[in-house]
Parts: sequence; structure tokens; C-alpha cells
Amino acid sequence: SVKTIIDRADDNTLYFQNSRKYQIHWDFASALLSGNGKPVVPSLSQFNTTEYYNPDRRFVLGAITRYDSPGLWTYEIAPYDNDDAEMILSAYDQIAASSFFGDEIYFHPTSQTIENVADGLPNSVQVVTTVQLFDGIDYQSLNYGTSMGKLVFITAEELQTEFVSFRDIVVLDQVPNDISVVAGIITQAFQTPLSHINVLSQNRGTPNMALRGAYASDKFRALEGKWVRLEVGPFDYSISEVTKDEADAWWEGHKPG
Repeated sequence: SVKTIIDRADDNTLYFQNSRKYQIHWDFASALLSGNGKPVVPSLSQFNTTEYYNPDRRFVLGAITRYDSPGLWTYEIAPYDNDDAEMILSAYDQIAASSFFGDEIYFHPTSQTIENVADGLPNSVQVVTTVQLFDGIDYQSLNYGTSMGKLVFITAEELQTEFVSFRDIVVLDQVPNDISVVAGIITQAFQTPLSHINVLSQNRGTPNMALRGAYASDKFRALEGKWVRLEVGPFDYSISEVTKDEADAWWEGHKPG
């Protein structure tokens, strides 16, 4: 997966950013597209507010992802991005014309809201839904690892105003734009590899996974509010109840210096 930026303030210049060196769009934009004759890129919080929600935004932000199992190249935008169909079409066409896989590229709506917007795209845009992309797949591992914490259920909307602890393992209905430090993440909605919360999970060394139906899962709900051990592996996961003493001991042995 690689992130893309189109600078509308610079004649729609397209960038395929080095997503290992610059893991989020703001990193790239603030380092290379700010000042020196270009408009100054604001702080991260203001950038996120403007560049994902404002129709008069400077940048069109997206990502190209190669999904090996179905053998597809996809153009994606963040699940919470409110790009309109015209903006998506323009970016899709420009990226297709600038890449060796242009004839094979699909637009992948990463949320139901974006699927609704995609209904307004012309037939020239190939669209693949998340259901089609992950047909028959229920589990998605994003960042491998093991952690212990208290299992907490919270919606992405509630996360904007409610507190979660660094010792919580959170189960979310959707993929949020941001999250404070937590012990682990399980989302019901599938994530994109370079989603903000996965980049955060990788930087923090905390496990992150997606599981279809997780938010309503009887297995997970039976552990709600309890101390658990979560292990996220490449092909499977495990979750089991532990005592508070076990969780405390694990934390003492693994907490950051």
C-alpha cells in the first residue's frame, strides 16, 4: 500500500509518497509541500479537519493498495473522508493515467457512506466493494503481537468524546480516524493497511486486527469488562480471560521505559 496526494493548489500535482518514510499524509505534506512558495501546511489536527471534511480542501488524499488474494489494485480514501463523486473520479482518472496498473485499477469504497457516493460514479470507474474484496474472509490481521488489558466496547462515534485507557483492549464498530494509546484494537469493519490507527498501532507496538461481526460477537461480549490476553497472528487470533494479577504482571514486564 502507498499513499497518494493530489495538490489542488499546485495544478493538481500528483504524488505517490514514500509511505515507509512518511507514514501518514500530513508527514509528507508538512515536510515537502509546506512553504517555499507553497501554502503553509497547518498542524496535524487542523490538517485532518480540513483535508478530510472541507469541500474546499487543498489536498485530495488517498491510497493505492494491492490485494494479493483477489489479485486487485485499488484506489481508496479514508472511511470518514467526505470526497464527492467528482473529486473521486478526478483522482481515480489521474492515478490510472500515471501508473502501470492503470487499466486494472478499481475504486474501493471503505465505508457505507462512500459506497453511497460511489453510486454516482460513471461506468468508466471500476468499483469493488469490501464484501466482494473480502468475500469468504472474516479475519484481517494488521499488526501482529500479544497484549493484556481490559476488554472494552465503544463505537467510533463515542470515541470522540469518551475516554479509553492505555490498558484497555478496545472493540470498535467502525474504523476511527484517531485513537489514544490503548493495549490493543479490534474493529468490526475491515481496515486499510495504511489507516491512521494501524500506523499508530505499528508505532506503538500494539496488536491490531479486524473481525467481521466482532462488535456483536457473543464470544467477545462474554468477556466485556474483564481482563484478557489477546494474540494477533498472521492467519488467526486468540483471546482468553486472565486474572488482574496476571494482567498487572504482564504490564510491569512490558510497559514502555
